[in-house]
Amino acid sequence: MAGTIIKASEAEALGVNVKRLEHLDRFMQQITGAGGHPSSVISVLRRGTEIFSGAYGVKAPGGPPLTPDTIIPVASVTKTVTATLLAILQEDGAIDFCDRLSRYYPAFTGGSKDAVEIWQLLCHSSGMSDDLMSRHKEDFLKERLGVDSLDSCSREQCNQALLDAREALGLPKAEPGKEAQAIQEVNVLLRLKAPLATEPHTALDYCSTGYELLARLAERLAGEDIESLAQHRLFGPLGMVDSHFILPREKWPRVLKRDPSCFEGEYFNSEGILTSVGGGGGLKTTMRDLTRLGQMYLNGGTLDGQQVLSPATVRVMTKNHNVGLPDNPWFGRMLGADWGLGWVIKGTKKDDLGLLRSENTFDHGGAGGARIFIDPDAALVVAMYMVDTNYDVFNPNHSRIANIIFSALK
Repeated sequence: MAGTIIKASEAEALGVNVKRLEHLDRFMQQITGAGGHPSSVISVLRRGTEIFSGAYGVKAPGGPPLTPDTIIPVASVTKTVTATLLAILQEDGAIDFCDRLSRYYPAFTGGSKDAVEIWQLLCHSSGMSDDLMSRHKEDFLKERLGVDSLDSCSREQCNQALLDAREALGLPKAEPGKEAQAIQEVNVLLRLKAPLATEPHTALDYCSTGYELLARLAERLAGEDIESLAQHRLFGPLGMVDSHFILPREKWPRVLKRDPSCFEGEYFNSEGILTSVGGGGGLKTTMRDLTRLGQMYLNGGTLDGQQVLSPATVRVMTKNHNVGLPDNPWFGRMLGADWGLGWVIKGTKKDDLGLLRSENTFDHGGAGGARIFIDPDAALVVAMYMVDTNYDVFNPNHSRIANIIFSALK
């Protein structure tokens, strides 16, 4: 399928070179299918107008062509939504990002843990480590319950081990019908009891568990589940009509499927992911919906007359809060630690989004092929997804696409 390009009669006023967008269309066709990505979809806005969109490849192996309204699990791009929901609650006065985490999770205490603040979870400098917390959980289950490894257990055995751990942790027995919540409570508690990997705000350590804690906290503060909160405070006002944590069953046929041999193919094809409420990776959405989120940030918190955030909040969310922290080793490369609250900040990084974007660009990626980036200097919002056959956090085609897009701007 060919991409849709803004008309030449409209492009001049927006400072857009149509011939370069035609080249982008050819490049997208080239890299999809035999080019390495079974499916690709992209939406590009400049000054609030869509200047390019395209869907390439197939919706499922051997299936029909991909369409722009295909719904996709976007993994860690979810973190931008979780952070935005917390920011909305901060503007309501329900929380302050300078609050200590222990105020909301009393089990998270002792030593330097008492100094960890909410904003540090949002910019991944809390000292918490996914790997360390997972090891702590496994060590506890091994020492107290004789479980050698959760990786070697069936799902049923793992769940039973976690239910059995409740007594060892001093928790009451799970109520009938509420086993899932009881298991989640154990998972959270075991991670909260893990030591920090570093002192707070001394290093960048990308930590998805922090966002799971923040999502559950948002639910508690709002008195509703994250799907409901997101719908009436974010997705609804922005017109993100196909964005969900709990995807309605009638929309399941619209979800992108991938060959099981692709990166995490079985996981992304599972039914469980369609109802995951994970604050670090549970969002299902379309690329056009994602550009609505990005445009709201680009506009200073407002879209189509609906104010979701104040300009002050947008400014604080999209500035670098990790100034002075050491570069972070990431898959063999040393990258800067620049990070906002829920967003990666370009700064001086030389990464997989090219060199042509401004230092003020903020973005986020997601395992499997998701990316959104916003460049305020160029008045640009881009959301794209390319199914990854193998995992490489440095997706070379993301960089090439970004460079071609910027070459189309006057």
